Amino acid sequence: MNVMQKSSIQVTRDDAAWALSPGEAMSLPIGPGRRELHVLEGRVWVTQRGDLSLPAQDFWLSAGETLEVDSGAELVVEAWPAARFQLLVPPQACQARQASVSRRPSFGLFGQRLANA
Repeated sequence: MNVMQKSSIQVTRDDAAWALSPGEAMSLPIGPGRRELHVLEGRVWVTQRGDLSLPAQDFWLSAGETLEVDSGAELVVEAWPAARFQLLVPPQACQARQASVSRRPSFGLFGQRLANA
């Protein structure tokens, strides 16, 4: 896992964010593919489950910071005192999928083919 700053993400109230109240925690299993946990507001304490070969890891993240999370990870996220965060799929994780999508023509409102499609 890697913690990084991402100042280019703009916060809005329509941002599909998770919200945690003061002292609230949640278990967050990560599905297939790498993800990024991005803190929008407040501060979170993130614990990644460990095993015999790799002990559990703890991370403190503040607003504007992002944690790269591997596929299949199991996290516990706790607000300190309250926080909002997003669980994002980074563009790099979608490259294989993008390569397999076929390009289809785009059409405008009245069925005419768009010039740049």
